[in-house]
Amino acid sequence: MADRDDHSKRAPSRQIRAAIDRIEDNEMAVLLVGDDGKTQLDVPVALLPEGASDGDHLRITISLDKASRDEAASRVKKMQDKLAQSGGAEEQKDFKL
Repeated sequence: MADRDDHSKRAPSRQIRAAIDRIEDNEMAVLLVGDDGKTQLDVPVALLPEGASDGDHLRITISLDKASRDEAASRVKKMQDKLAQSGGAEEQKDFKL
C-alpha cells in the first residue's frame, strides 16, 4: 500500500516501449520507440542498462521533475534580484522558466 501512496504523490509520468535497433561505434544506441517502432531515438550507450544489446526491448519512463524546476526557478530569481540590485534593472520584466 505504501508504494501506491508514494506513486500517487509523484508527478505524472508516461511509460513508452523501445527496441534497440543497433549500436553504432559502441557509443550510440539507435532505439525504435513506440508500439509502431516508427520513431527513432539516439541514446548514448552509457545510459542503457548494463548488458543491453541489439534486439533488446526496453521500457522507458518519462516523468516531470517539479522539484528540479522549482530549484532552477529559485536560482534564476536570486540572480535576477542580485542583478537588479547591482545594475539598476528595476524596469525590466521578470524572466519566467
